[in-house]
Amino acid sequence: MTEQIFHDENNAYKFDFSAALWATNKLNDIYHQCNIGILSDVDFVFETADKIYLVEYKNACILNAVRPDAFTPNAQKSQNKIAFKFYDSWLYVKAIGKQKPIVYVYILEYPHSDSDARKRIKVDIAKLLPFKLQKLPEIKERMIDCFEVLSIEEWNKHHIFSAFPITPLLHSEHEG
Repeated sequence: MTEQIFHDENNAYKFDFSAALWATNKLNDIYHQCNIGILSDVDFVFETADKIYLVEYKNACILNAVRPDAFTPNAQKSQNKIAFKFYDSWLYVKAIGKQKPIVYVYILEYPHSDSDARKRIKVDIAKLLPFKLQKLPEIKERMIDCFEVLSIEEWNKHHIFSAFPITPLLHSEHEG
């Protein structure tokens, strides 16, 4: 089995997908190697026995974060980017033949956030995802099963996601 433990781009956290059937953090590399960098991608994709999970991770609470107060996950532009990442990653998942239901998870850490703020962001982004589209009679395939916006702590306590823990790397200091 290939290594299914990944680090975030700041090398502050470890994402352990060892319990997954399959996982990758290479979507960005794949898109750029194919000269289709116009596509947005999620940070991680992993598969379990019954689902495919697309995982986007944003953390403005790590030590040395550049202008963390400038991160505005409730802004429309930011939310559009998160939605685009779903659609563009969905394309890859379908192209490699994965046919399981897809769950999209946005792991979000930013200064002064709380569960209520994440719930509002979830509602706003969910409106941009294909929940209504897949209800049309001409759409024969379910595109998305569920969308979640969670903190790292909520992810680690979740009844499913706790099997794929996110832990701080020992050599890095962080806040949060």
